[in-house]
Amino acid sequence: MLINGHSGDSVAVLDRGLQYGDGVFETIAFIHGKAPLWDRHMARLSAGCMALALPRQDADRLAHEARQLLHSDDALSGRHVVKIIITRGVHGSAYFPREGDATRILYIRDWPQRAQQPGFEGIVLHCCQTRLATGSPLAGLKTLNRLEQVIAAAEIGKAGFQDGLLCDADGFMVEALMSNLFWLKQGVLYTPLLDRCGVSGVMRAEVIEQAEHFGMRVREVRETPEMLMSAQAMFLSNALGLTAVREFSGRRMDVDAVPLKIRNAIQQLLS
Repeated sequence: MLINGHSGDSVAVLDRGLQYGDGVFETIAFIHGKAPLWDRHMARLSAGCMALALPRQDADRLAHEARQLLHSDDALSGRHVVKIIITRGVHGSAYFPREGDATRILYIRDWPQRAQQPGFEGIVLHCCQTRLATGSPLAGLKTLNRLEQVIAAAEIGKAGFQDGLLCDADGFMVEALMSNLFWLKQGVLYTPLLDRCGVSGVMRAEVIEQAEHFGMRVREVRETPEMLMSAQAMFLSNALGLTAVREFSGRRMDVDAVPLKIRNAIQQLLS
């Protein structure tokens, strides 16, 4: 683990990331020492820092520190995950922030077990009762405040599922717990609008770009889960790849109907 470029495993008790969730983060897939979605991650990190008025981060320095971690853990072969956390540090009083150097944290971890499973066998998706607040000025960004997801994860685990669909306060679909949602209906690829809450995933952007490249129509919509009852296929996307949904609310989905060209493009990206 690196903290402000130095090996360590602790931050100040008064760090605003700990006190208020005052910061942003990125979880980045590294394949054989390279991050295929690095530029997308850095663009979102920059947008998050700008929205929170955090010091702008040097992408080259972050890349150098990520390589340090990969070398130190002999992780240049295979798949690993590097997490980058940027907080405001200790600068400010109560809720009032103050300008100063940010705290920069990077650490490496193994590719999660769930992402090593064959994603296109499909999972059963739980429909969560936990709702996401709407109207946040930080909609689409990846801030350190993830308490809604923590509560939802507890609900999903208690219900015995692997993942769950989260809706906003008005009952419109937003995303899965750690992934974005797509569904296919009559040849059109749909995904929820993320203008009021949720995280605009880097893989979501890649899937949309790939779909349009292959001539598919993609629509961002505000819809309730009932829309999924007439869907042909569903899948989830995050920085580690795609996962098909084989069942939702008692309805079986056609795993094989997930567009093969998109599946192959993402698989190639992460190989």
